[in-house]
Amino acid sequence: MRQWDSVAIIGVGLIGASIGLALKKRGLAQRIIGIGRNAPRLQEACDQGAVTEIFTDMDRGVADAQLIVVCTPVGHIASHVRQAAAASAPTALLTDAGSTKSQICRELAATPELVARFVGSHPMAGSEKSGARHGRADLFVDRVTVVTPSQDDSPDLTSQIEDFWRSLGSRVLRMTPAAHDAAVAAVSHAPHVIASVLAAATPDEHLALAGSGWGDTTRVAAGDAELWRQIVLQNRQPILRTLDEFTAMLAQFRAALDAEDGQQIAHLLEVGKRRRDAFAREAREKRSS
Repeated sequence: MRQWDSVAIIGVGLIGASIGLALKKRGLAQRIIGIGRNAPRLQEACDQGAVTEIFTDMDRGVADAQLIVVCTPVGHIASHVRQAAAASAPTALLTDAGSTKSQICRELAATPELVARFVGSHPMAGSEKSGARHGRADLFVDRVTVVTPSQDDSPDLTSQIEDFWRSLGSRVLRMTPAAHDAAVAAVSHAPHVIASVLAAATPDEHLALAGSGWGDTTRVAAGDAELWRQIVLQNRQPILRTLDEFTAMLAQFRAALDAEDGQQIAHLLEVGKRRRDAFAREAREKRSS
């Protein structure tokens, strides 16, 4: 595992703080630099031990960094990568942690000086919780991180970024930005939209009866609304396609219920059960391996 003299983390929320804590616990970086606009939040991350020093001035913060990880909301990542690249050493490597990839990678691929320095990443380890206080050193252990090189990115650069995420405990998958966005629309972004709509559609007077089923189904709806506004707009087309598929299946269920077709209802419920059971079984196998 590579030992870094200095790693800069731009945006020290849940993901950024967890990166810092993992680096510190595993002894992978001598300096862990937290960069952001909110000084009290940066100080919280420093007090927690996620970073060793903090800067509200990005240019100063990244000046000596060997690796820069941008963990800001997706709507700001491209501009933050460009700013960090301009202020850092030409040998500094850059990646991000955004949950959308096509738009970010497309914008940065248009910046020639970044082709040999930036590769996109997405650690699939998020939560409805936010802030450095929820950071965990083991957040990435046995969780997938997707790395999304563009056609012009060097294999060596991509390998270094993949090795970085592996050093934090991640299982790394390499995908194109478009394939990544289609996949996360199905397993993350559309489910978040559906959970939010279900929560919004539940009348206040019924909440007293809501139990763990409602809570589990709508848990992700507690995520930061502004952060998710940026995500769903950046990944609009893949989410729309996934919602169309969901709507078609929901229409099948509604038609079966309207027709009192118990056989079709049972079939649709069984399809969902098999898919959920397969997910749970695979998760158990990963934990035991």
